[in-house]
Amino acid sequence: MDYQRLWYREQRIPISILSVIWLAGLLLCFGFFAVSYIKCYREFRFSLPVENDILEAWKEKHPLKRSLSIRQTETIAAPLSYGVIRPVILMPKNTEWKNIYQLRYVLEHEYVHIRRLDMLTKLIMIAAVCIHWFNPLVWVMYILFNRDLELSCDETVVRRFGMDIKSVYATALISMEEKKKRTDTIM
Repeated sequence: MDYQRLWYREQRIPISILSVIWLAGLLLCFGFFAVSYIKCYREFRFSLPVENDILEAWKEKHPLKRSLSIRQTETIAAPLSYGVIRPVILMPKNTEWKNIYQLRYVLEHEYVHIRRLDMLTKLIMIAAVCIHWFNPLVWVMYILFNRDLELSCDETVVRRFGMDIKSVYATALISMEEKKKRTDTIM
């Protein structure tokens, strides 16, 4: 009988306090990102599709094997893209659809994100942050990674349209940021 108790004790898995803390942090971090995603998904679900001749012509010049939709909503102040399997370019409700130059730069920027599967890359980065939540350098890496992702897309857009559009593209970005700031102060 003593041998059975000894064998039973050896079969138990020792769990340290640090392991419990790490697991709790992992679950909290994952929960934070999951709740954020669900909130955004619910808001974006009510976005309205946008269809006009300019966008249809743009979509013909930018084919994808996946179906791409362009939608608009009141809940955002700056354009963004989301989705891996069925990507969406989401535009603010106050987008100037007649400003063809600014529109094509914005669409190209979001298209670069979609083509490079940046959303999938961000999900991998979020997984790394959740696993290494205790390491402040991983959080710094996450912030810098997101910044570099945007800068890389900007650089790709400038290269595609030519270096002579740098100032026009920068003006378009500043204009979008001003609209975002105005919307943020109103809300």
